[in-house]
Amino acid sequence: MTFAQGIRTATVGAVDDLAKRLEMLLVLQWLDEGRPEDGCVALSVRTAAADLGLDADRRGVLRVMAALGDLEDERLVRVSLGAHTRQDPRVTLAPDLRVDAARVFGSDDGRRTT
Repeated sequence: MTFAQGIRTATVGAVDDLAKRLEMLLVLQWLDEGRPEDGCVALSVRTAAADLGLDADRRGVLRVMAALGDLEDERLVRVSLGAHTRQDPRVTLAPDLRVDAARVFGSDDGRRTT
């Protein structure tokens, strides 16, 4: 059993909906950051927990990490953890996810600048 699988077992079903919400949060962050070509964004896990309506304590952080594991299992993202445990993970959105987001929210050519 992997770390993420253990957390998913401990949170009993809450992760599925949370993973979907986290996926949308990551897509919106990618869009807000100007759609980096490599699809990579830095994720503040504590901020994500708060944005998703979770406590930013240990339990909320573990739930976000489990949801990241779910998204990674589905090959929607790839998570890279830094050398230091306090560094924010880098999350790379899968090319298909970026294409779908561009289709829904407009193509790169139609980007608006503010």
